Amino acid sequence: MIELTLFLHLFFLSFVLINCQQLQWTLLSEVPSGDGPTPRRNAAMGFDSSFLILYGGRDQSGMPTQDTFAFNILQGYWERLNFPNPP
Repeated sequence: MIELTLFLHLFFLSFVLINCQQLQWTLLSEVPSGDGPTPRRNAAMGFDSSFLILYGGRDQSGMPTQDTFAFNILQGYWERLNFPNPP
């Protein structure tokens, strides 16, 4: 099993993935493709070994957002998740 560590700075959407076994790092902000989120702060986030889920937060002007995104950590792409009635 590969142990990976994910460091991120959500306001600038900077992701660094560290492979502790191979002593390598990847700057994921250069890699991601797809329908990704805009820069934000105060977002809620959860993750497991394959996905990072990002919900809401405030944009650069301070306005709240209610969008949800999934980032596939292993394949390096974003997907916007659409729900009929966000909280």
